[in-house]
Amino acid sequence: MRAKSGGREIPWVPVALVAGVALVLAAVVYLVIQAGQSAGNDNAKWAAEEATIAASTTLPGEGVDLQTIYSGVYGGGEGLENTGSHVTRDMDYATDQGLPPAGGPHWGSSACGQEPTSAPPFCGPVDWGIYREAWDAESMVHSMEHGGLVVWYSTTNQDIIDELEALVQSRLEDDELLVLAPFPDMGEETIAVTSWGRRDKFPVSEYTPERVETFIDTMKCRFNPESMPGAGC
Repeated sequence: MRAKSGGREIPWVPVALVAGVALVLAAVVYLVIQAGQSAGNDNAKWAAEEATIAASTTLPGEGVDLQTIYSGVYGGGEGLENTGSHVTRDMDYATDQGLPPAGGPHWGSSACGQEPTSAPPFCGPVDWGIYREAWDAESMVHSMEHGGLVVWYSTTNQDIIDELEALVQSRLEDDELLVLAPFPDMGEETIAVTSWGRRDKFPVSEYTPERVETFIDTMKCRFNPESMPGAGC
């Protein structure tokens, strides 16, 4: 089938083909941006910060020693793995470091979009925001590499969920880099807040807004080798 424009026939192009081309172009643009961010990294600086965050006894929560777990440092190096490498495989974070993860190899093949159910394979990072469906942990780890934090919850207590959503929403309105999403894999009636190399995980019965906000205020943007200029850091 052909359409006519000003008396001239023009080829008919299937909508699916146009959409497919658009997706490919979007993926290429995304990967170029990612490459530019990575190229500008001072990997030695971030590797040192990664070690400091994990070893600290004064920061909130517990340190997660990504460098020992993955036999490397951020950015990699001679004979060392990259603790922040982009992979296209499922990660066994539960065995490696416990759940939810606080860094490590993660997905980054393309931007994720707004819905977990329609996200491209191996996508990352997850956009800042509040979600009511679970994302793959591998996608959310990438959000932490961009200077952000993830608030994870596994609870049926709607009052707690509403309070977490209100807390995160107020900070999103101030351009803070946060993701809030359910994460049933970490066990029932549990809340956690993570940044790169740091995790505070606790039962819902121990939740207070102050606990979550203290972690956010202390750890936000502290590790941000891939943070986009003007995006909250």
